[in-house]
Amino acid sequence: MINVLYFILVAFISYFVGTINFSKVFAWNVKQKDITKIGSGNPGTMNMLRSFGFSLAIFTFIAEVAKAGLTCLVCKLLLPEFGELIYYFAGAFVMLGYNFPIWSNFKGGKGVACFAGIFIFSPIWYVALIWFVVCFILFIYIEYGSVISFIYLGALAIATTLYVWLLPVEYAWIITLIVWLLIALVLVRHKGNIKRLINHTENKINFKQKLSQVFKKKKGEEIISEEYVEHKPEKEIVIEEDEQNKDQN
Repeated sequence: MINVLYFILVAFISYFVGTINFSKVFAWNVKQKDITKIGSGNPGTMNMLRSFGFSLAIFTFIAEVAKAGLTCLVCKLLLPEFGELIYYFAGAFVMLGYNFPIWSNFKGGKGVACFAGIFIFSPIWYVALIWFVVCFILFIYIEYGSVISFIYLGALAIATTLYVWLLPVEYAWIITLIVWLLIALVLVRHKGNIKRLINHTENKINFKQKLSQVFKKKKGEEIISEEYVEHKPEKEIVIEEDEQNKDQN
């Protein structure tokens, strides 16, 4: 009975930590914009990248990764008797909180950064870091955020499955089930992206261009996304006929 209460408490706390959405926090406090009303409308890292550029996007990603990873780690340290199971259990509810926050009518992000964060303090943390670098480089050439997300998270799920079964880790089958259910959740949340990829209508992120802007940006110069520049027609200059005659004379 006590064990059940522990898991309920972990689920409750992890869910509400997960509802903290750093894309909303950064977009509003730094740019005074509502990220849910810009670009794709999704409150996540990719929309931050598309709407505000590389710098805010990477801060959002790091914050979401740290949020998920630290929540899992704290739960594991406080309840060591449950080993890796409590770690991934906490991660699952952080994901649920992020995807379905009660404060926003259960409309949240797609959970890629949160999912990545689950692995940052896991036994395969080094795989997560190395694979992040690989996918970061791939992003320069592929430029489809959803494709990179699938490659990154899919590889982490496979690595985790191999790890828990080859050691083996206690409760390996439950951990495997949790990880792959989270992968299924990510895919469901990306169903629109998947349809657009199939129809060849998915938008590119232009990651290489956004990354180059960071290095080209001069001190004191602000790079403004074309999306926020208000284009107004130039005023038509009318030269009166009398003025034309004066100029000719």
